[in-house]
Order: sequence, then structure tokens, then C-alpha cells
Amino acid sequence: MPPITADIAIIGAGVSGLASAYYLAKAGLDVVVVDKGLAGGEASGRNGGMIGERTDDPPVIPIAVESINLWKTLEQELGYPTEFTHQGRIQVAVTEEEMNDLFTERDVASRQGITMELIDPEHVQDLIPGISPRVLGGAFFPNGGHANPQRSVQAFAWAFQDLGGRLYQNTAVTGFKLGNGRVAAVETTAGDIAADMVISAAGPQTAILAEMVGVHVPVAPARVEILATAPIEPLFDIALVGNGLYGRQAVRGNLLFGGGPHEWADVDLTSDPNKTNTPLIINIGRRLAEILPAVADVPMLRTWAGIVEQAPDYIPIIDFLPDPSNYLVVTASAHGFGICPATGKAVSELILNGESSIDISAFTLSRFSDIKSDWRQQRGWVPAA
Repeated sequence: MPPITADIAIIGAGVSGLASAYYLAKAGLDVVVVDKGLAGGEASGRNGGMIGERTDDPPVIPIAVESINLWKTLEQELGYPTEFTHQGRIQVAVTEEEMNDLFTERDVASRQGITMELIDPEHVQDLIPGISPRVLGGAFFPNGGHANPQRSVQAFAWAFQDLGGRLYQNTAVTGFKLGNGRVAAVETTAGDIAADMVISAAGPQTAILAEMVGVHVPVAPARVEILATAPIEPLFDIALVGNGLYGRQAVRGNLLFGGGPHEWADVDLTSDPNKTNTPLIINIGRRLAEILPAVADVPMLRTWAGIVEQAPDYIPIIDFLPDPSNYLVVTASAHGFGICPATGKAVSELILNGESSIDISAFTLSRFSDIKSDWRQQRGWVPAA
């Protein structure tokens, strides 16, 4: 069988891969995307849908700010719905320690140019009716928002295909053909793909694929989980963070919330380790009832999980490997959904122009030059026996 040929081969049909594919195809390049499962089948379609700036990761702020601007017109850009809502994000405190953390966040936000307003419990109640009277106050970020992950992934996939892009689902990567310091072809279950450039946006499989070309990329897969309640009447339209949770109310009225510690996982190139962990979901449900007692009796409708990848410093990676030189690593370190439009823009500019107009200088692989191969074991980032 003759190989499939393209200008760009992208591994991974999550939001980072599909956003990159869209902007590259829009620029006139011939792009092929392959995924071992369905588009958005892992964390990209199973996350909480949160969008906004975060004070805890300053290097991510430039790409987060650009993404918010792109999200505002993304439905018009793609021609398909994302259910993006730009009403802001509120982070609430239920202990004195958390309230002190909000004062610290206010100082960080001021230094980073992020708009944030500290609000009293009465204002919190106005924004989130039915929230616990234990809430001592909150921080309101007007530039926050949320969107529907599944619809957004589908929007990118359809818009990419409208531009002539080719999407091969249920197509696993099995290896690479290497020569002269470059990837000559990506080997897949659908045949070889010969391309000038390879983009690995493979999420939790990022490290496995990099090892196949002889490079160690330090990322660790972790399972995150979401619960969905039965639909209820509209309560709030902003994103809510608090009591160890993050979430939103969907257009259809369901409350969608996740949180809790990461459950570290192991993956291979074909498995789908997205099964939810009942004890963690029960923990999320308990904390949701605590922070929103008005909905404590609303039935839980369903739960789901997704596997994200985390770099040691929780910062994304967007960088070319030194060898093979035409292999670009794109991994968002659990920021993926919120920053996906700007990720796609940055990747396309990097390939087309050799540099990005968005500051991604902190996303290089060289920052891990001193990390040891057993870094996961040293940090305890390994699955429990």
C-alpha cells in the first residue's frame, strides 16, 4: 500500500491537535490527523470545560489571555457551536486559610496584569444562589468562562475537515521510520503517513511516542473525574471554583463538577484507561453538597473520567525535538482545553514562521535538562498498587 502523504502529520485528535490542525489547514497546508480512538475521546472531551487566566502558573498567562480573546469569536470562526459563555469565574473561600490565599492571589494577579476583584459573602450569594453560608468571600475573575468540551472538539474537527483536512479515527500509531535526523513516516494501523513535519499532540501517550524516537519527554498520565447531576433550573452562568472543586452549570441545567487529587495512571498506545474511580467520585459529590447545599438532594446522573498529562512543573510543552528535528511536541500539562485556540495558533505560527507571536518561551524542553529518568518515582507520581 503506498503511504499517505501530507505536509503535516498530527498524532492526537484532542483539542490541542485539532486546533493546531485547523490553523495549519487554514494556512493552506495539507494536514492529516490520526487518533487511536475517537476525536476528543480522552480528556479533551471529558474535562470540566473551564476557561480563564490562572494566577498559579504565570508562564501560562500569555497563552491563556490570547485564548480567551480567541474563544470569544471561536463559534463564528469555526462555524459550529462551542457553547462558550464568558460570564467570569468565581473562586470562593470556606476557611480563613483559603481567604488568606485569595489575598495572596490578588497580589499575584495585580503583578501579572490579571483583573480580579475580591468580593464579600453577600456578593458571592448574588452570583451563586444557594451557595453555602460557610463561604467567607471570593475572588471574581471577569475574564473567565466555560464551554462544552465535546461540542468544542467536534467544532474543531468539522471545521478542519471543511478545509480539506483528513482525520483518521481509530487509527493507532505503531512506530516511526527515521532517517537523516528526521521522521520520514509515521507508521499506523491505517498504513504509513509520510509528512514533512510531525506534531505529537498525543496527551497521555506523549512520553511513549517520544521514547519511540529515542527522546525522554517528562510527562506523567493522571486520571481526572467529573460528575454530572440531573438537570435543574438555572442557578448561575459563571464558572465556580471552591472546596477543592471546579465546575459549571451546563446549558441543559446539569451541574458538572470535578476536583480532588490526581490519580496517577499508566497508559499504552492503545488502551483507554478512562474508567471512573467510585471513591473519588463520592468524594467530589460530598464536597459539591457542602459548597452548594441547595442542590444536595439532586440526583447524580452520570460520571466520567479522562486522562491528562502533567509535566513536572505543570507547564505546557511546545517545542521541537533536537533529533528528529521535524518532530514537534505539543503537550498542555492539563491546561489543554482552556488554552486550545491559542495553542493551535502558536503551533501554526511556529511551523509557518519559525516563531510564535504568543510568548511560549517557558514551554521549551530544555528546562528539563537536569531531570532524572526516575523523576516520577521520586515524586510519587506512580499508580498505587
